[in-house]
Amino acid sequence: MSFRNSLLALPDHYFVASMGGRIPTQIEKLALIEKMLADQLHLQTFQNGQYTVILGHVPPLVRITVIRTDDQPVRSWKDLQEIKNIFVGPECEAVEVFPAESRLMDTANEYHLWAHPNPEFRFPFGFQCARTVIPANPI
Repeated sequence: MSFRNSLLALPDHYFVASMGGRIPTQIEKLALIEKMLADQLHLQTFQNGQYTVILGHVPPLVRITVIRTDDQPVRSWKDLQEIKNIFVGPECEAVEVFPAESRLMDTANEYHLWAHPNPEFRFPFGFQCARTVIPANPI
């Protein structure tokens, strides 16, 4: 109920993107909120001593939310890569979006990866070369 109330308290412009650029009516806003709540019921949460990982499905993608258990910023790209590999697959691709300011969600030290679950899918950007990795401790 508190999550529903916090969504209801959001200004109307928060819902404009979901309504094709227009401000929703009160009934439309309530319908959007109920859909958001239903989507929350389908989340899977995993936790170890260092991270909490929340998986959500946003077809055709999987949203991977990563939060450190001590609420500090995630500073390791390698940890995010390993989390993606574990929860979606080593040959699946994921991206992190740095949104337009109008779509910014900055409420906690949470990191969101958007992954395609098909290991054959490739985003149409990024390096197009074979794997190149320098060992951590070269001799």
